[in-house]
Amino acid sequence: MNRTTLHALAALAAFSLAACDAPRVPDTPPPDTEHITPVRVAEVGVSAPARELRLPGVVRAARRAEPAFLHAGHLAERFVARGDRVVAGQRLASLQNPALGPALASAEARVRELDERLIKLDADHARAQELHARGLASEELLDRTLAERNAARQSRAQALAAVAQAHDQLADAVLRAPFEATVGDLLVEPGDYVQPGQPVLVLAGEDGLEVEVQIPEGLARSLAPGAVVEIRAVGTGRRIEGRVREVGVARDGRPAPAVIALPAAEGWEPGISVHVAVTLAESPGLTVPLGAVVDPGTGQTRLFRVKNDRAEMVPVQVGRLVGERVIVQGELAAGERVVIAGHQQLLDGEAVRVLP
Repeated sequence: MNRTTLHALAALAAFSLAACDAPRVPDTPPPDTEHITPVRVAEVGVSAPARELRLPGVVRAARRAEPAFLHAGHLAERFVARGDRVVAGQRLASLQNPALGPALASAEARVRELDERLIKLDADHARAQELHARGLASEELLDRTLAERNAARQSRAQALAAVAQAHDQLADAVLRAPFEATVGDLLVEPGDYVQPGQPVLVLAGEDGLEVEVQIPEGLARSLAPGAVVEIRAVGTGRRIEGRVREVGVARDGRPAPAVIALPAAEGWEPGISVHVAVTLAESPGLTVPLGAVVDPGTGQTRLFRVKNDRAEMVPVQVGRLVGERVIVQGELAAGERVVIAGHQQLLDGEAVRVLP
């Protein structure tokens, strides 16, 4: 070992002893970094002071009927076809009921029988009066012949009523148009058996057109008779203004019916599917996108507002839909920003970064 090597070892040993004697510096932990959640936001809007409600309906004749027979039987003959125009009183169809003809014949025979009986009873009473006047007949005989004659007269009156009823029933076997109309449809074919009151055909009157719509719950009072609404044909997009003629009342969980009268216009006829556009005035409300509303399943609906780069939880009450937005009530103001994406695990007060 030479001299140079000895000097190097000695220096190394001295450095090691100095390092052992130096004070130990503790390790410094890295500073904590706050978690920032990226989110997308949208502004709180305000709904319009009026909204349009579209109600489906079908154009129909303002005056219409579905004639039916009053008695059962087989449809014997039909005198009209689809599309035929008929006038009031015109024959539409006839019914075959084997009991109607014999009933009239029986009633008429009963009247003839009573007429002959009345002739005999009148003669008996006249003879009893003559004998009583001569003192050859008792008062009892006179009264009896009078009572028999009066009873026969009452029976004859009832028989005449039966004849009139049988005539009416036989006349009812022919169905007639109640007013001027067009035959819209045929519901029964000749030879089919029909029940009393079963519609045989459909008549559409010539007195104008109308549309019946169903008003949702709570909105019937917003539509008054005389109001003007827009009617749009679903197939062609054609538009026409109608006037509300009557508004019913909701009952038993059913919506309220409303009838809108259409003016005379070319191209409009029964059977056209339409949408009735009803404008409803209402107070403006705050709206947010549907994606902003969070409901954890507890019924406590909420959303997150972004303020000073932090998320603030705001409880809200949800109202009706307005397109892709929803009306809400809560401590919000128009123009404030609410989170619409990235709020699945978001906490109240958590730092956020708004994505473009």
